[in-house]
Amino acid sequence: MLIKRVALIALSGALIVSCAKKSEPAADTRYVKVFVAGNGVGQTRSTFHGIIHAEFEPNLSFRVGGKIIKRNVDIGQQVVSGQVLASLDPTDYKLSADSANAQLASAKSNYVTQKANLERYKQLLAQNFVSQAQYDTQKAQFDSAKAQYEQAGNQLSNNENQVKYTTLKAPSSGIVTSVSMDAGQVVTAGQTVATMAVSGNKEVEVELPEAQINNYKAGMPADIKIWATNKDYKGKIRIINQASDQQTRTFTARIVITNPSDDIKYGMAADATVEPLNATNGMEMPLSCLYAKDGKSYVWVMDSNSLAKLVPVEVIGTDGTSMKIRATGIKDGDKVVSAGTNFIYAGQKLAVYTN
Repeated sequence: MLIKRVALIALSGALIVSCAKKSEPAADTRYVKVFVAGNGVGQTRSTFHGIIHAEFEPNLSFRVGGKIIKRNVDIGQQVVSGQVLASLDPTDYKLSADSANAQLASAKSNYVTQKANLERYKQLLAQNFVSQAQYDTQKAQFDSAKAQYEQAGNQLSNNENQVKYTTLKAPSSGIVTSVSMDAGQVVTAGQTVATMAVSGNKEVEVELPEAQINNYKAGMPADIKIWATNKDYKGKIRIINQASDQQTRTFTARIVITNPSDDIKYGMAADATVEPLNATNGMEMPLSCLYAKDGKSYVWVMDSNSLAKLVPVEVIGTDGTSMKIRATGIKDGDKVVSAGTNFIYAGQKLAVYTN
């Protein structure tokens, strides 16, 4: 009887210990960071990374070839319209102009002589001292002399222009953005020796993906963020290239900044955010909330009992750091796990991590 009583006491103790273990809090509670859903409903927008450019960026070159004898500008220098940027050796072109000038003088002398002869032949013809054939011959000589005189004048003008072309001048005011010339260098006509950014509109040049090109058109508004100035600006798409780049298969677009500031410099990095034509309503949240499983997209939601709940979502847009989703199982105020999504299972106890 005593043995049975001891066994009964031992069994009761085991049951008490067992029940005590089940009442302890779960040892696998997962601490996570959360994002509170809400105030994120809006139109899907796309952000493109680009570089600040001037609206007009001409390549500068000499209209004649020759040896550069002087360079007057450096990269980043401000220039005004008509300012001399560089000069070629004009010696050969001046000699050609002098020769053309001498030919013009000779042609002019012959022209004057033939003109005087034609006047005399006209008078003689009226008095029947010369025949019509003789007059016609003199008229042909005069016409030839006149043509040679005009040709010599045109040749002189051309040679004088070539002398002027040995001086490279700024076509407008702006900033020199690159220089590929120096004194002593021999260049050919049309060879680019410098580029400049013309003063005026400042634009962001971006590349639009081939799959999205039909979602954008000229005139669409854009929000522009320039990280170097830490300022936001407004803009609009000025032009979209209708031919894709053969290497990247993207389409170049220019977005003009409508409210630029003086601290915007050419070459600065900028982000341009544009709402496409096919924008869709969605809820915005960090991209880190996304959880992928079996090729489908989900997010983890902490329910009212602090338990993990897997909710399917449809990602309708992303800019690399945030995403827009469509989900019927998420409402404003829900706590969505934003860090630690890969270490959670359904029904797991969650706790918000705070520093």
